[in-house]
Amino acid sequence: MNDGPYPITAIVGPTAVGKTAFSIDLARHWDTEIISADSRQFFKEMSIGTAVPSARELSQVKHYFIQHLSIQDPYSVAEFAKDALPMVQQLVKEKGRALVVGGSGLYTDALLEGLNDFPEVTKTAKEKVRRLSKEEGLIGLQNQLRIADPAYAAEVDLENAHRLMRALEVCWSSDQPYSSFRRGGETDLPSPLYIGLTAERTLIYKRIEERVEFMMASGLLQEAKKLLPFKDLNALNTVGYKELFLHFQGECTLLEAVEEIKKNTRRFAKRQLTWYRKNKDIRWLPSEWAGDRKVALTEHWSLGKTNSPLVVVMGVSGSGKSTLARTLAEELKVEFLDADDFHPPTNIAKMKSGKPLNDKDRRPWLQNLALEILNRQDKGAILACSALKESYRELLAEYAPLHLVYLKGSYESIYERMKSRKGHFMPPELLQSQFRTLEPPRDAIEIPLEWSAEQAVKHVVQQLR
Repeated sequence: MNDGPYPITAIVGPTAVGKTAFSIDLARHWDTEIISADSRQFFKEMSIGTAVPSARELSQVKHYFIQHLSIQDPYSVAEFAKDALPMVQQLVKEKGRALVVGGSGLYTDALLEGLNDFPEVTKTAKEKVRRLSKEEGLIGLQNQLRIADPAYAAEVDLENAHRLMRALEVCWSSDQPYSSFRRGGETDLPSPLYIGLTAERTLIYKRIEERVEFMMASGLLQEAKKLLPFKDLNALNTVGYKELFLHFQGECTLLEAVEEIKKNTRRFAKRQLTWYRKNKDIRWLPSEWAGDRKVALTEHWSLGKTNSPLVVVMGVSGSGKSTLARTLAEELKVEFLDADDFHPPTNIAKMKSGKPLNDKDRRPWLQNLALEILNRQDKGAILACSALKESYRELLAEYAPLHLVYLKGSYESIYERMKSRKGHFMPPELLQSQFRTLEPPRDAIEIPLEWSAEQAVKHVVQQLR
């Protein structure tokens, strides 16, 4: 990820999460204009079912690529990228900022990253590249790319760490040069700042249901009826229209069609989130934040500034997670969070009954924790959480980059510590099960249990700086 500043910002996220309102706030703050990358909002005949910004919203900020085509006009993602590229460049030149907004991940990526056909990147390659970047920095990335793909190394911006890492991931995943997979080439644009809006899944689904009801009340049924003669066009293979077409053909009731629209929109939102999860450069913001708070943090990031630290202190029971986390929070003047305070009621009831939690139980808990961390990323937080498995840590880091502090000790040393601590004893078989579950982290600040609290805090603070 580049350190900024960023003249180009992309606002992404699932449907109904609030991208339009936020992008208008941001565009007005920067006195710039919006390039829409929502492929279904291109068509003038499809207003209600694609949630095109209202006349009032469009009057507040100039938008491009909103209802500029007919559903009968063929238009590809490559054509969009070709048409939108000079407009982004012009906005950067004239306004100093360009804003790209939309829920069509392919269209956003084609415009800002280039339209290419790359193989899937392996986890091993990602870890290898990340380790190289951490240990050898930009020079190491440059040297390895010159070996793996000298042709691309000769033309890429060698100061752009994000592009070097992306190219090496492809090279090491496929054993082929990155340049061999390129079709459209790079866009010659500066690296963009990606901002994603997100919320708890239940809230997103609630907003989707409300939006569908609003669309129906606003005349979606009548809009779809007018478009029925064109139902076979690709533009109309769209959630909200295809379900109503089935109703018009007598294959379902109107109520069933509306329920299908809601269900298929939820599935679409899930696919959008899956697409965006692949882009580790996205910085996530809670959609429920006030507009000025979202704008302020985006401005902060766009200038290349960093956040207050978000730290997870992990280890098995009895390793001293909470004690170290509290002391660190006091030292760094940020909030302390205890992961155990955020278990859903079902988990609490299960633990009270003496039953152990499984991975299925932990998943909603970890997702809630991730959102709690995300909600504090402008102020910082220290979380005490066992996070024994790598998959748990990946869930916690889903929305925001985290610093990991690992309290490392042997079973024998921790068992002795627990026996000597009043009110904090665990049967040996349960502690042994935690050690069996433990997957030691590779990228963490390690703290030996023999260290004093003062020594541990000093070391962590130095590493964070």
